[in-house]
Amino acid sequence: MYQLKKIIFILIVAILTFILVYLCYTAFEGYSTSSRISMINKNRYSIFIDITESKLYLIDISTGKSVKSYPIASGKSSTPSPLGTWKIISKGDWGKGFGGEWLGLNVPWGTYGIHGTNRPGSIGYAVSHGCIRMFNKDVEELSKFVGYGTTVVIYGGPYGPFGNGFRVIKPGCSGADVYEVQKIMKNRGYYPYAVDGIYGEGMKRYVIKFRVDNHLSLTHDINGEFYKALGIRLMD
Repeated sequence: MYQLKKIIFILIVAILTFILVYLCYTAFEGYSTSSRISMINKNRYSIFIDITESKLYLIDISTGKSVKSYPIASGKSSTPSPLGTWKIISKGDWGKGFGGEWLGLNVPWGTYGIHGTNRPGSIGYAVSHGCIRMFNKDVEELSKFVGYGTTVVIYGGPYGPFGNGFRVIKPGCSGADVYEVQKIMKNRGYYPYAVDGIYGEGMKRYVIKFRVDNHLSLTHDINGEFYKALGIRLMD
């Protein structure tokens, strides 16, 4: 009788253990699958921002079509928005001044992102310090569709990093055009530092060296003659 009770007890323990393991496994699988689905959903979209239209488009990657569009404000000429292709690297609540939601981008020359605003009247204009502003309700909605690693393309015109054309770049400027000039100067042996898109003190020395070597007028500005000597052309 003792042996029978012992066997029954062992069987009951084994059955209960099996049930417990199965339930834990199912719960884990459910959580894991849910997380994967969430990740897939948040990576099925990309963002295309057209500065020239003051519009942000949510793009379904599988079809290449826009599924939503929102009005935005962008950077003014002295503090332009970062043209190029970036990734979302941070999300969070940055307080009322930023409309709550913040989607940070991996721009190397500063802190840039997509956020709300306490100045809704600025939407539709080029007035920011470079960030992309949205109506608060819009950025809250957008945040639900995108996650870390989402691609963000910021377009400013037909000339890539130069947007709608060349600007005169002065010491202290930053942007995609500065980044491109630095890359070309570095390739030609005129810029030994890391390419970061910021026209700082170190760059001034090599701008002058390039000007001297190419018999250009002596100024720290990067202007039409500098672009030409560097071999940069705007192609339609």
